[in-house]
Order: sequence, then structure tokens, then C-alpha cells
Amino acid sequence: MDVKEMLDSYHGLRQKLGILKFKIENFEMYMISAEKTIEGMTYTSPQGERVTTSGVSDKTARIALKYQNVNASDNMEHLAELEALYTKQKYELDMLEHFISLLKKELSSLMTDLVINDMTIENASIKYNMSRSSVNRHYEKAVMEIEKMCQELGLEATG
Repeated sequence: MDVKEMLDSYHGLRQKLGILKFKIENFEMYMISAEKTIEGMTYTSPQGERVTTSGVSDKTARIALKYQNVNASDNMEHLAELEALYTKQKYELDMLEHFISLLKKELSSLMTDLVINDMTIENASIKYNMSRSSVNRHYEKAVMEIEKMCQELGLEATG
């Protein structure tokens, strides 16, 4: 986990998380289409025994059942991937916010304003009555402390 990268892209990550949540909640709109399933089935070879003495109606019924199973399976797999991605991203953002809240009060307030409230360095320097270079030093100090917290959790922090 690159702490600086996550801090810098916090709002973009929050936005992506919101989009993923929307996709999961409205999954029926994002289900894999029949055309994609048919295309996928066309390029795979059938598995299992082949029956050569079946009539047209049996063959049609088998194809329909296979299509239904493949389509349902593909859609459930797709939903599971979305849910896993959402869970991972939500955990990382929640963890980052929690780590920011665990910083010393001054650093926590500054990082909350800079990262979560998307305050500019200039506005932070005015609010906290410090130079821009001091704000940057405090930011770097907070990043190092968050990286230490990540290491304590056993997460690899880079940056």
C-alpha cells in the first residue's frame, strides 16, 4: 500500500467506491448480456459426454439449460468480483481515515483538512498559521506515522 498515493488520490478512490457500491446495488443493470454469454460459449468446447442419438427438442433444451447455467454463473462471478473489489477498497479507505484519526491532534486535524476535506496547502497554512513549507513538513511527518501504523498491522507501506 502506497500511503502517499492513497492520500493524494483519496477523493478519486472515494468516488470509485461510490460507483462500485452503485453497481452492486443495481447489479441487474450491469449483468452480463446474453450476447456475451453466447459468444463465450461459441469458443469453448462442450464438456462431458456427448449424446448423438438425441432429437432436436432434446438438443434445444440442453442448449437452453446450458446457456441459462453459464449466464447465471458468469453473472454471479461478476457480482462476486465487484463485491470483493468494493470490500478491499472500502477497507483501505476506512483504515486510512482511522489512521489519520489516530495521529496526534494537530497532525490529525491538518491531515483531515488536507486529505478528507480537500483543503489546499495555502488555505491550510492560513488556517493553522504556519508557512507552506511547515504544512508540507507536517504532512510528511504524518505520512511517516501512517506508514508506521501500516507496518504494525503487517501491511507493506511504500512511499
